[in-house]
Amino acid sequence: MVPCRMCSAIPTWCAPIPARAWEGLEMSPATAPAEPRWSDLPGLLACEDLVAGYTGDIDILRGLSVKAWPGRISCVVGPNGTGKSTLLKSLFGFLRPSAGRVLLGTDDITGSPPFRMLGLGVAYLPQRPSLFPHLSVEANLKLGLWHARPKKPVLAERLDSAYQRFPVIREKRSQPAGQLSGGQQRQVEIARSLMADPSVYLIDEPTAGVDPQTSETIYDIVQGLARDLSKAVLLVDQDIRAALAITDYVYVVQNGTVFSEGERDDFGTDTDALVARWLYASGE
Repeated sequence: MVPCRMCSAIPTWCAPIPARAWEGLEMSPATAPAEPRWSDLPGLLACEDLVAGYTGDIDILRGLSVKAWPGRISCVVGPNGTGKSTLLKSLFGFLRPSAGRVLLGTDDITGSPPFRMLGLGVAYLPQRPSLFPHLSVEANLKLGLWHARPKKPVLAERLDSAYQRFPVIREKRSQPAGQLSGGQQRQVEIARSLMADPSVYLIDEPTAGVDPQTSETIYDIVQGLARDLSKAVLLVDQDIRAALAITDYVYVVQNGTVFSEGERDDFGTDTDALVARWLYASGE
C-alpha cells in the first residue's frame, strides 16, 4: 500500500489528542451575559434633569429625573415642599420647565400643553377634586372623551366598560357628582380618565381626604391600572407605607432632586426603618 503523501504532510500538532490528555481538565460552561433589569430600560414617559418653578428666580425642581414604565408603578415620595406635585404639573404641561426635557418614548414633548398631552395618551389626576359637581356622574364620564369627538357606539362602549370596572358608580350615574363621597368621586375621576384609554397616568395624592377603608379600594384600583391594563403609572403620595405596598420603583425626593431611588425590592422589607431613614435624611 502506497503511503498518502497528503497525510504524511500533516504536522504532528494536528494529530489526534490522546483521551488521557483531557483527564483532570475542567471545562467551564460559557457564562451567559446577565439580563438587564427592567428598571434599566427606557421608560414610556421620562424626564431628564428637569428644572422648573413658579417664579423666574426660584426653582422648585433642580435637575430632577424620573421614569414610568408600562405595567409598573413608579412612586415619588418625600416631605412637603420638595416638588412632587410640581413635577406632575411640569410633566403634564401646566408648568413649562426652564431646563431639561420630557420624553414620551423617544419623542421630546417638553412644554406640550395639557390638551396635547391628553391626545398623546397621558392622563393627569390632580390632588384636588376635578369633577363638575352639578353635572351627573355620567355627564362627567363623557367629558373624559370630549377631545376625541367619539361616535355614539364608541361612547356607549366606553361607558359600559367604566361601569363594569366601577360598579359603585353605575348605581349613581344619574346623581350629581357633588353628592358622592370623596372616595366615590375619586373613582369617578379615574373612570373618566379611562374613557380615553391613556397609556400613562400621573396621579397626585390619590387618597387625600379619603377614609382608610376607601383608601384601600383606591390603591387596589391604581394597582390594577398597571397590573391589569399595563398602564405606566407615576404616583405622588404622602402615605409612604401604603404607596410602598403597591409600587415597583421608588424615587425619594428632597429639595427638588432625587437623593435615593431603586426598585422596591432593593430597599428591603422593614418599611418602618425605611421611612425613618428617609425622614432622618430629609431633616423632618
